[in-house]
Amino acid sequence: MIKKSLLLFCTLVLAGCSYGQNYLENPEMFIRDPHFAEYKEKRDDVERQYLRKEITYVEYVEQKDRLDATYDREVQERTQKIISRD
Repeated sequence: MIKKSLLLFCTLVLAGCSYGQNYLENPEMFIRDPHFAEYKEKRDDVERQYLRKEITYVEYVEQKDRLDATYDREVQERTQKIISRD
């Protein structure tokens, strides 16, 4: 009985460690923020356009800065709404 319990415990520990390792290596698989995901997708699109040479570096920087400023403003607005509810 003790051997079976010890074997079961070891199996559970190994399974837990492998799950935790996957979480640490890929946290985006488990943590989702739709607002950030949309921002990241738009930013990745701009970067892809630049890498495909569809836009110039100046246009890339302008669009990236515009996206960053918009995202920062939206985050500040969301933060203010959360604070005001408290």
